[in-house]
Amino acid sequence: MSLVTSISFLANFAGVGLHAADTYYVDAENGKDGNPGSTPEKAWQSIERLNKAVLKPGDQILLAGGQVFKGSISLGEKIAGTKDRPVKISSYGKNPATIDAGAGTAITLDKCKFISIQNLKLVGCGRKNGSDGSGIDLKCTENVEIDSVDVSGFRLSGINTSGDLNSRITKVYAHDNGSAGINVCGWDKNISKNVYIGYCTADNNAGDPKNKDNHSGNGIVVGGLVGCLIEFCEASNNGWDMPRKGNGPVGIWGWNCDKLIIQNCISHDNKSPGTDGGGFDLDGGCTNSILQYNLSYNNVGCGYLLCQYPDAPTWKNNIVRYNISFNDGSKNMRSGIGVWEGGKGISDALVYNNVIVNTKHAVFACHDIKGIVYRNNIFVSGDDIMKGPLKNSRFENNLYWSATGKGALFNDGKASYKTFEEWTKATGQETVNGKTVGVFADPKLKVPENMNLLPADPAKLAELPFFRVGPDSKCIGAGMAIKDNGGKDFSGRNIKAGNIGAFETEP
Repeated sequence: MSLVTSISFLANFAGVGLHAADTYYVDAENGKDGNPGSTPEKAWQSIERLNKAVLKPGDQILLAGGQVFKGSISLGEKIAGTKDRPVKISSYGKNPATIDAGAGTAITLDKCKFISIQNLKLVGCGRKNGSDGSGIDLKCTENVEIDSVDVSGFRLSGINTSGDLNSRITKVYAHDNGSAGINVCGWDKNISKNVYIGYCTADNNAGDPKNKDNHSGNGIVVGGLVGCLIEFCEASNNGWDMPRKGNGPVGIWGWNCDKLIIQNCISHDNKSPGTDGGGFDLDGGCTNSILQYNLSYNNVGCGYLLCQYPDAPTWKNNIVRYNISFNDGSKNMRSGIGVWEGGKGISDALVYNNVIVNTKHAVFACHDIKGIVYRNNIFVSGDDIMKGPLKNSRFENNLYWSATGKGALFNDGKASYKTFEEWTKATGQETVNGKTVGVFADPKLKVPENMNLLPADPAKLAELPFFRVGPDSKCIGAGMAIKDNGGKDFSGRNIKAGNIGAFETEP
C-alpha cells in the first residue's frame, strides 16, 4: 500500500461515525418546510417537518424564540445521541419558543437515548378545557435531560416519565397542570432508575378533573424507582381541586421507591379536598429512603407522612432527619409528623433532630407501627403533643413543650398522661438504663410571627433565622449521638457538640 493510499485509508477510517453535527432551525413566521433548515434564513416552518428529521448524535433542533409553534414533537427509538454528543431541542434568540400542544402532549420521547430538552415554554389548552396530555412524556428513555422548561395547562402532568434510566430534570417551572407538576412512575419491568430532580418549582397543579379513582394534584411525585435525588425544589398550592374525597395529593413525595432522597426542599400551602394535602411523604413501599433538611409549613395535611397503602411492597429502613414543620395539618392529621398504616409490612424508621411546631399535635398516629424511633427532636404543640397509638414506637432524648399549657403530653384515646413524668413512669419511654433522657422544657425557639416571613426559595434555607434555639436552651449540647447521621445540620454546618433540634449552633 502506497503512502498516499495509507493516508487516505486512515482518514476515512477516522471519520466513521464522526459526522459533523447539524443544526436545524424552525421559524413559524418566516420559515418554509421545503427549506433545508440549515440556517435561520432557510428555516423549516412546522413541527410536522421537525418530526420527519433523521437526527444523528450531536444534532440540534432550534425553534425561534418568542414564537408559538402549534403541534406536538414526537421522537421514537431511532433518535439517539451519545453521552458526549446528545441530540438537543431548544430555542434560539432572546426568549424561549412556545410549543402549543392544544389538547395533546407537547413533547413525547419513546425509547430515545441521550436527548437534551432546554429553554422552552410548553402550553396545553387547560386541564379543564380539553387537554388530555402532558407537557413532556418520557417512555422508557435513557439519559434524557430536561432543563429550564416552563410547562402549564396540561390535564395530566407537566413532566411525566415512565420506566426511564438516568433522567435529569432541572429548573423546571411546572404550574397550573392537573395530575402533577412532575410525575415519575415506573411499573413492573420498566422500573425507573437513577433519577435527578433539582431546582424545580411545582405550583398550583390543582387536580385532574377526569381522575375520580385516585389522587391527583401533586407537586412532585415519584414511584416505581430505584435511586432518586430530589433537592432544592419548591411545591406550593397544589391539590386544591382534586375531584374526589379519598386519599389525596402531597407536595413532594415518593411511593414504592428504594434509595430515594428528598432534601433541601420547601413544601407549603398544599391542599386537598379529601385526605392528605401534606408537605412531604414516604409512602407505601419506600425502603432505605431519607427526608432531610426540608421545610414544611401551612399545609392542610401533616408536614411529614410515614404511610403504607394497602397491598404495597415492604416499607422499611427509612429516615426522617433535620427537617422543620411549622403549623402543618390545618385540616388533616393536624400534626407535624403523621403515621398511617393502610396495609401490612411497614416498620423500622429513624426520626431524629427535627423541629415540629404545631397548634395541635407534634406527632399524630392513626395506627401503632413497630420500630419507629424518635430521638433528638423538638416537639412543640398547642394541644396533646402526641396523639394516637404509639406504644410500638420508641422515644429517646426528645424535648417536649406545650405552647399553651393545654392538652396532654400523650393521649392514645385509652390512656392519657398529662405530664412528662407520668408518661415516662407508666411507659418506660424516654428512659435508657434507668435514667430519664428526655426533657419537658421551653426550647427557647425563635419562631416567625407569620407565614410570610418564611422562605419559598430553597436556596435561602441555609440562612433561615427561625427554629433555632436561644443560648439558654436545654437543647444545646444535649443531643444523643446517632451513628451515620449525615454529618450536617439543617444549615449545612458540621455536627460537633450535638444539639437537640435541627441546628447545631447559632449563626
